[in-house]
Formats: sequence, C-alpha cells, structure tokens
Amino acid sequence: MLARLDLLAPVPARVVDLGCGTGALLPQLRQRYPRAKITGIDVSRGMLAQVGKRAGRWRRASLVQADAHVLPLADDSVDLLVSSLLLPWCDDQHRIIQEIFRVLTPGGTVLFTSAGPDTLIEYRRLWQTVDTYDHVFGLVDMHDLGDSMQSAGFSAPVLDREVLRVDYPSVDALEKELRHLGASNIASQRRRGLMASSTQRRLAEAQAASDGVNNRFMVTLELIQGHAWKPEAPLGKQGESGEFMISMDRFRAGLRKKNT
Repeated sequence: MLARLDLLAPVPARVVDLGCGTGALLPQLRQRYPRAKITGIDVSRGMLAQVGKRAGRWRRASLVQADAHVLPLADDSVDLLVSSLLLPWCDDQHRIIQEIFRVLTPGGTVLFTSAGPDTLIEYRRLWQTVDTYDHVFGLVDMHDLGDSMQSAGFSAPVLDREVLRVDYPSVDALEKELRHLGASNIASQRRRGLMASSTQRRLAEAQAASDGVNNRFMVTLELIQGHAWKPEAPLGKQGESGEFMISMDRFRAGLRKKNT
C-alpha cells in the first residue's frame, strides 16, 4: 500500500491513517509527507496508548479515538486517507466507505488493504468436519467493495487481490493468534460460549487426518488492495439563465490549490 503512494502526483496537506492501531504506519507517512498534518484514528484507546511507545524520534501525529462508522471529521477535510486491514474488523464495511468519501476533499485519494472471503478457508472447512455451526468472519468480496465504492461516488476505483499462504505449526497455533488479535466468529449461527476440550481435541484430530506432514496447518490469506479518487467538484454551477456562476471564494481556493 505504501508503494502505491508513489502514484500520487499532488502532495497531500492533510493525511489520515484510519484504524492506525499502534501506529506502525504513522512514522512512514511522516517521512513521506514531512509538512502534512497527519492524524491517526482508532476506536481502541489501548491501541492509541501504544503509539507514543513506538514514536521514537519522529514527530508525533495527532491521535483521535473514534468509530470509523461515524468519523468526527468535517466534510471535504482530508486529502489522503490510508487504511491497513481495518475493514475486516468493522460491522458495516459499506458504511465505512461512505464515510471515507464524505471526509475526502474533491480530488482526494483513499488507499486501503482488506481481507477477502477466501481468507482462512481451510480453517472453515476443517470445522465442517467437527460440527454444524458456521465459522465465518464476515469478509466482503473484492467485487462488492468495488460496487460500494462506485455507489459512494468514487472515481475509477481500482482493486486487486493477492493470495498468500501461511504455514502454522498447528491449528491450535492459528487459533491462539486469532484470539490474540481479537478476531471472532461473527456468524449468526456461530458456536456460543467457550469451546470444550473435547471439541478442541476433535479439531486437532481432524487437522492431523487432513494433513499428516508434521501436523502443520497451511492457510490462505486473501489480501485485497484498493485505491480510488473522489471526483473534483466543479467550481461553480449553471444558473437558470444559462450563465455559469462561480463564487469568488471557490475561485480563489481553486487558484491557491493550482499554485501549490
């Protein structure tokens, strides 16, 4: 995602890292855009508390605790918004896209990564041999994300996918990592309560039966990358008599933007 920032021609004055977590991207954004106003937004107060520990010698960004579904940002106030793997954690990914469009300036850019529905498909198939519950993570297909971006008003959204394979020592190692990350099963027919030790044992036995190579567990990660632009707004509007009217404020703003 950071490499794609090289495609941007204008230098953004206002940058937002949406779902910044512990701030891994913030110093890299500061290095790229030393004069920009950079803001990190995350819903977790605990995550934001870790940003200061990662700061080191780089100049800190502004930090805001907020729900990405309802951003406390003005319309047309952000030139560049980046978001790394936030969408899979959100209840309504389509609403997030609408909010991003709202806060971007005309001509502003969004770059994001997400996870597609083929992520952990092997894990879901393994559970199908153990019980009849759904074990899904509510991940949205790349084409649906593209449709949402177009519906929101984005110009020429570009999305592509990359399939990664990750080798875990066991299915138990994968589950420990998912619990550490806070990933949860959000299916309507999901298993309720704690998993019994007998169920955990059946899951491990199913893994051993499906893959006898050192009991290791290989899973798929479907990485989705996307970027798009908010269309430039016209400087004025056509009146009833046919004249095209431009306010002086917008005319001056257009000149300033062109000269920067």
